[in-house]
Amino acid sequence: MVDFDVGVILPAAGSGERLGGSTPKQYCKILDKPLFLHALESFENISYVRHIVLVVDDPANVEALLQESNCPKVLVVQGETTRHRSIRAGLQALSKLDCELRVVIVHDAVRPIVPSDLVEQLVKAANENGAAGSVCPLISTVLSAESDGSLQTALDRKSHLASETPQAFQMNVLLSSYNKCTEEDLDCGTECLQLALLYAGVHARLIKGSPNDLWKVTLHRDLHMATECLRERSNSVCIMATEDSEPAKLLSESLASHVQRVERVLTSNEDSVSRSSGQIFNNIIFFHASQIDMESPLLNFSSLFDLDNQGLIIHVLEQGNAEELQTMNVYDLQLSGQRMARQYQKLKKGVVVIHCLDNDTDSTNLVRLVTSLLKAHPFSLSGQTLFL
Repeated sequence: MVDFDVGVILPAAGSGERLGGSTPKQYCKILDKPLFLHALESFENISYVRHIVLVVDDPANVEALLQESNCPKVLVVQGETTRHRSIRAGLQALSKLDCELRVVIVHDAVRPIVPSDLVEQLVKAANENGAAGSVCPLISTVLSAESDGSLQTALDRKSHLASETPQAFQMNVLLSSYNKCTEEDLDCGTECLQLALLYAGVHARLIKGSPNDLWKVTLHRDLHMATECLRERSNSVCIMATEDSEPAKLLSESLASHVQRVERVLTSNEDSVSRSSGQIFNNIIFFHASQIDMESPLLNFSSLFDLDNQGLIIHVLEQGNAEELQTMNVYDLQLSGQRMARQYQKLKKGVVVIHCLDNDTDSTNLVRLVTSLLKAHPFSLSGQTLFL
C-alpha cells in the first residue's frame, strides 16, 4: 500500500521518425484513442497518483484531444528538443503544482501498458532507496564497434539488462540531478537512472518486469501489436449458459488467461442476472440449446452490457439442427445476420452466430474459434453465421 502522494511525468513530444508517416506515433489511433491516452488513463486510475504532467509538442492540440476524456489529474505542458529537456520541463511544472509530492514516476507515453503492480513496487523502492527502474533481460547480444565499423567487442548478456520505463525517483533526487547535469547530458542523454547516479549518488534499485508488458511503440509493426495487446487486456467477457454446458465451462477456464475478466452466469432461472457479480461486460457469449431468443438477450440481460466500449455478442447454438438449416438458403442466413448486426449496433456491439452442427463437436475447436473472434475487431465479422 502506498500512503503518500505521487506525481507522473509522461514525455510525449517526440517526432517518431522511425515509425514513418506524417503522424507522430503518440497520436496514432489505437482502439479509437490516441496512443498516449492509454498510458495516461492507466495512471489516472491509480489512487495514489495526484498529478500527471503530459509533455507534448503541441499543447493546444492535445488539450483538444483530452476534452472528451475524464483526466482531472492532467496538466499539459510544452515539450523541448530532447528527451531530457522535455522531462526537465515536466519536472519543473510538477514541482510548481505540488511541492509535497514525495515520489515522481517517469514513463514513456508511447508505452501503452502500465502494470499497476510493478508501478507500486517501483514507487515503494524509490521511496526507500531514492530511485528505482524497471528492467528486462536483453534479447539480442550488444556489440561495440570500432570507428571504422569493425567489431570491437561483444558484451555478455548475462551481465547487462535492458532499461525500461516506468521509473520512479524521490522528488528531490530527480530535481537535484537535473539541476546539476550538463548541457551535453540534456542534449545527448536518455537515461534518468544514470543522472541520479552521477549527480545524486543514488544507485537505483532495478526491478525485473515482463517483456510482454514493458515495450514501446517504435516501428509501424508495433502499432498492430499494441492494438492486439490492448484489446485483449481491455476485454471483459460474460458467458451465459446452463450449469451443465461443458463447452461453456471449458471456454471460461481458457479465457481466464486471455482477457481482463471473465464470469459465468447461469441461465437456468429468471434471477440469473441478479446473482452475477453486478459488473458489466463489453463481450457477452450466449449458449443456446437449439434456437436464439432474439428479444431475451437485449431486454432481460441489457444490464450486463458495457455500453461505453465496443465488444462482441456471440450466440452459440450447442445442438445445431442440420436438417432445419438445410431448409434455409444462404441468402436467408445472411439477412438474419444483418438484422442482428443492425439491432446490436446501438449497443456498440458486433454479433456472430456459431452453429455446432455435430453434437459431438470437439469443445476445444469452439474455444479456439471464440478466442480468435474476441481478439479481432468486434465489427470485422459482425452479422456472420459460422459453423462447427
